[in-house]
Amino acid sequence: MSRPTNIRLRSTVQTATISLALLVGALLSHGRMVQADRSHADSPRLTTVTYAPTDANFANPERGFYHHTETHSHAYEPLAPAALQGYQQNEQISLILRLFYLDDFVDSPVSQDYLNTMTADFSALRQAGLKAVVRFAYTNQLTFAPHSDWPPIPPYGDASKAQIVAHLQQLLPILQANSDVIALVQTGFIGVWGEWYYTDHFVADPTDPGTVSDAFYAQRGEVLAALLAALPGHMAQVRTPLFKHKIYGTGSGEANALPPVNAFDGSDRARTGHHNDCFLSSSTDFGTYSDIDEDRAFLAAETRYLPIGGESCNETTDDDDPQTPENESSDRSLCPTALAELAEFHWSYLNADYHPGVLESWAEGGCLETVKRRLGYRFSLIEGRYPETVQAGGILDIQIALRNEGWAAPYNPRPVDMVLRHVTSGAVQRFSLATDPRLWLAGGADRYTISQRIPVPTNLPSGEYALFLALPDPNPVLATRPEYAIRLANTKVWEEAEGWNNLLHTLTVTPPGNFTRYLPTLLR
Repeated sequence: MSRPTNIRLRSTVQTATISLALLVGALLSHGRMVQADRSHADSPRLTTVTYAPTDANFANPERGFYHHTETHSHAYEPLAPAALQGYQQNEQISLILRLFYLDDFVDSPVSQDYLNTMTADFSALRQAGLKAVVRFAYTNQLTFAPHSDWPPIPPYGDASKAQIVAHLQQLLPILQANSDVIALVQTGFIGVWGEWYYTDHFVADPTDPGTVSDAFYAQRGEVLAALLAALPGHMAQVRTPLFKHKIYGTGSGEANALPPVNAFDGSDRARTGHHNDCFLSSSTDFGTYSDIDEDRAFLAAETRYLPIGGESCNETTDDDDPQTPENESSDRSLCPTALAELAEFHWSYLNADYHPGVLESWAEGGCLETVKRRLGYRFSLIEGRYPETVQAGGILDIQIALRNEGWAAPYNPRPVDMVLRHVTSGAVQRFSLATDPRLWLAGGADRYTISQRIPVPTNLPSGEYALFLALPDPNPVLATRPEYAIRLANTKVWEEAEGWNNLLHTLTVTPPGNFTRYLPTLLR
């Protein structure tokens, strides 16, 4: 009796094995289409979460109003951590300009004391949770002939190209060691204020600083190249569009702007942005534009992918201001033009200290709070679609729609992570999302969508998980610091302790499936 039973059982097992093999073969033979169909058939229904935007002003890294700070080698004024923390906590400011004047070192190496104090400044920034736009210069003084207030006369007090390059070699280790708290650099070094105009060494005739030969532009280009090489992961900014045209051999106008295909490709041209330190001051912004229409078109196109920042320097409505020519008096510095051009040129940051008359006019005109919110990027969630459950070893299908309500996109790279936190244990699982916030352009699409199918580890513990979206700093030193993470402009989403954005959805993870557990059914 036992022998026939064993034979029948073996026969049944063989039949089941053949059936299973045929089933697997059929699935494989149909390839991707069957897999896609099966995934759609097996995927849990997605739940839609709608998010409410907020008009609140809050700090976000590498954007917004900044405070101007400067120091001189003859009387170094170090950064004070308490003051920096006050910027962040009381003013929602995450950025400063740090202008290092090397006035005692025009003809000599930078002293070790100066280098040590610079290092302490960067440590203070890191402690306070801020970053800096960095510029170097040798002088901020203009001198004039007796009984004259214009034009300035040389010598101006900047250094030679050889001395600048030698100083960069000294500064390089400090810049690289503290690159985590450097948002970007301005080219600086050349001329008064480091603005590349009144210079003793980079023109043929210092009394005619506006006439620069191609040979001297080439020398300026060498300084820019050395600065970019010192900080290979960062952007630099030049003072006028003309400087970029001359250094990289491009013309002006929209057609000569950085092509989108070259954005963020790592080339020097794709890493050279712009700063305007006389924004809204006149029709040419006091010489920022050489050819007004062409340079403006060039700048508007370039700054979709490159940073621009700076300051205002003149209240154009003030007919009594000696710097305002009579024919330049206008409403240019008031709210309507300011809002239009901040958007047109994709401004990321602006001086909170200067020009006071311009800033006061914005407060009186009712646009200052808008400027605070919209400088740089401002991302807000629109909606998200998530499953209620997912099986360990399965696929987590997510779709997140957001918009950029700011005037610019981020200019530095930044990861985007989906974070799952176990509701009971607090255990965290992170998944990197395949998206680049630098391409969430201002004034672009109404929405940007993150759509990804995330493989879930088979060993992920079962239970309920809260979902978060995290945009941390890419530098490991700052990656866990909430002050350096991007906050989204929605109500009830910011988790300050972690620097994450709560997606307001709970996901249940179930134990992994096992196809072989169905084998007894085939045997019955």
